[in-house]
Amino acid sequence: MIQILLATFNGASYLEAQLESLLTQSYKGWTLIAHDDGSTDQTLDILNTYKERYPNVIEILEDGLTFGNARDNFTHLLTASTAEYVMFCDQDDVWLPKKIEKTVAKMQALERLYAG
Repeated sequence: MIQILLATFNGASYLEAQLESLLTQSYKGWTLIAHDDGSTDQTLDILNTYKERYPNVIEILEDGLTFGNARDNFTHLLTASTAEYVMFCDQDDVWLPKKIEKTVAKMQALERLYAG
């Protein structure tokens, strides 16, 4: 299982395109954990709408913590992750349809190569 970690802050103008690009991935064995860093736009509303639509796929850490920077927000997400594999996702990205599939294949190939 892959957990995608999404750190957000005032990303409402970009976020829906990114979430849609995740939902159309060829690889389906993933979940998303998002944490917002105190947005004042519609970012949390968008996240909550998608969480309602996809409750088994999208989780939002709503703990009231703010960090003031993406690095610490991602570190917080990483400590909350329980997955064997994680991928970091920026709110203004749009992922090509096979990004997760290709990344997982490469990670597993490298593991096999160095397991030896």
